[in-house]
Amino acid sequence: MAVAPDDAAERAAEGLAIVCAHVEEIRADLRSGSRGDDAPLERVLATARAGEDIAGPLDALHLALRADGDALGLNGYDEGGTRAIQAAGITVTDPGEVVYLCPDGRCVRYWWPAGGTPVPRCTISGDALRRDRL
Repeated sequence: MAVAPDDAAERAAEGLAIVCAHVEEIRADLRSGSRGDDAPLERVLATARAGEDIAGPLDALHLALRADGDALGLNGYDEGGTRAIQAAGITVTDPGEVVYLCPDGRCVRYWWPAGGTPVPRCTISGDALRRDRL
């Protein structure tokens, strides 16, 4: 069964958001793995920076994480930045009305303001995430 183009684009945007939000954690996980190599992550970043289709490199990154014993692959990186399991109905953030989004609208990454924490930057463009209101 083929994936519809809109579904594929949405999956790619969601995958890129995970990569952008957890790039250093993913890099550390790959480097500490059996291969000791973060090349799959670097391919995703280079492809995204070039403005090319990232579906293939994202799939390869997901498979590389899984091959190293991480059953969830990219899907295991939660919004809090840890790989911990949270109980249903318990949230670690209070979203309020302001949210920060991907500056180019290329992915579905979001960030809720957290005290004096500086606004994160896009891993692809280097720009600060774009402020928006719910």
